[in-house]
Amino acid sequence: MSKALTYISAILILTLIGIFVCYILYFSFDFPYQDDVTLLEFINTTKNTPWNWSDFFQALFRVDNDHSIVIPRLVTWIDYLLVGQVNFQHLIWLTLSELILILYLLYRLFKRQKLHLVYFIPVAFLWLQPQYHEVSNWAITGLQHGHVTLFLLTSLYLITEDKAYALTWSIVLAFFASFTFGNGFIVFIALAYVYLLQKNWKNAFIIGICLLLFFAFYLQIYHMGQAVKFHWNIKHILLSFLGFIGASAMEFPKIGLVFSWFIGFIVVSIFTFFSIDHSKFNLKNKDQGTYLGILTFILFSAGLIALVRSAEHYTIYSRFQLYASLSIIIVYLHMLLHSHKRYHNILLIGMLLYSIPFYGLSYFNHSIAQQYQKMSFIADRINWKNNQTILSVSSGFLMNAKPILLEAEKKRIYSMNHPWKDPLEQSKTLSITELSIPIQAKEYKEIMQQKHATWLNHYYWLEFQQFPFSSGIKKQWFMILKPTNKINHSYILPIQFALNGKKNFLSMENYRADYGSIRINHESLKSGIYKLYLWNLDTQLPSSKNALYALKQIIQVDSQLHTLVLK
Repeated sequence: MSKALTYISAILILTLIGIFVCYILYFSFDFPYQDDVTLLEFINTTKNTPWNWSDFFQALFRVDNDHSIVIPRLVTWIDYLLVGQVNFQHLIWLTLSELILILYLLYRLFKRQKLHLVYFIPVAFLWLQPQYHEVSNWAITGLQHGHVTLFLLTSLYLITEDKAYALTWSIVLAFFASFTFGNGFIVFIALAYVYLLQKNWKNAFIIGICLLLFFAFYLQIYHMGQAVKFHWNIKHILLSFLGFIGASAMEFPKIGLVFSWFIGFIVVSIFTFFSIDHSKFNLKNKDQGTYLGILTFILFSAGLIALVRSAEHYTIYSRFQLYASLSIIIVYLHMLLHSHKRYHNILLIGMLLYSIPFYGLSYFNHSIAQQYQKMSFIADRINWKNNQTILSVSSGFLMNAKPILLEAEKKRIYSMNHPWKDPLEQSKTLSITELSIPIQAKEYKEIMQQKHATWLNHYYWLEFQQFPFSSGIKKQWFMILKPTNKINHSYILPIQFALNGKKNFLSMENYRADYGSIRINHESLKSGIYKLYLWNLDTQLPSSKNALYALKQIIQVDSQLHTLVLK
């Protein structure tokens, strides 16, 4: 093919990388979100004087909720040593770098097939998108799934390229993966499977012994977490297993769930067929061995997660959809490997017809959640400074996280300083307009049942059907709750707008609809009567120049009765 097509392909792929990097950098925020506090807890525990290596290693290898997260803790510790504080933005940037590096490793695998660069374009569309935003924009899940995937691809690349000391390095990387996240030990299984396909019994046996050694050590420190719930609902297990593998199809409206089951079935069928084919005819094909090793990891991960996470419903989480994208990529590369050249263009067109709509829908469907999460983090910083509370999470989680955050701030391990001031502090010089918006308060109670705990997740939604101002994507609207007793500080909450319809969006209407809601975890508020204000925050301007509107409604919170009343 022409050099011009090569240049166009390279420019397109680099553009997709640039869009992905800018997107992550824009929506990421230095804030300890939910499980991130376990990383702070590790630094809190080990920052002792005098230094105690015993305490350090005990905290480093401690199992949290079924996972030994040694590598994420070490990375956080190194970041702390380098800059003097834990910075979750740095951890997200590291994950972003790893995701780009994973794309490069996929390109190295692709390059071994000696195909034109244009055939790699669907891989970039499938990988560089926000469906798995819980990995790309959440520090701890990024450190977990990003590292495991990187260790997997690197170890398989080493053994199929017959690099010097490949077996030794692949075993080291498999141990790293096993001490990164719960499914990391499956890297051992993937490596052993590739050696079995090659009928290299010796190396497969060595890998098996190393896996047993890992479990022998792991069982000494393991205790069952809250999320594990073994069950034998075969329907849920099977459909979660297939849906997990084909979850990239979840972006397509109406048919997403059924489509994901279908794709999962196709991937399993292709894996089974080519595993048999490889053992019979293609023992020396290093590309096929690598691809089958990656699919082995994905299939075993899907089975494990379906077994322990699908007791009540089908399990398809954003953080696991990274593997769903990877499964489609590997099947596509595998089919290019096994098809005649005259069919390559058909495969390319078919994958572009799938990957481009998927890419666009992924950005469309998930950007609104990304913006709301960033707004929640901004609000949490202000609420923490004013009231030492975080309203984006349930009161139960806040109770667990608060002492860790307080200790981290006391030891100067982490701080939540912010450049914004409460606009109501400047209300004497600020023009406040009275406003009436029809709002309804709806109560929600959800019983949370896990392996070792049961609790009530209790909160309210303030819902509105018509917002009187622009709901454009650039507008960051918040609700401020000002206590009437003038003793307590104000609280701030982000407004969550609904996603506008695709037809409306394409006809040049707002990306966000003009209706939405405000979630209030009222049990984290102090008792009292609160006036309500709308605030349009522009972080590039002084707070005094941001618009502020007083609502006619008030809310009354009773922390003893656990109630919220809108008046």
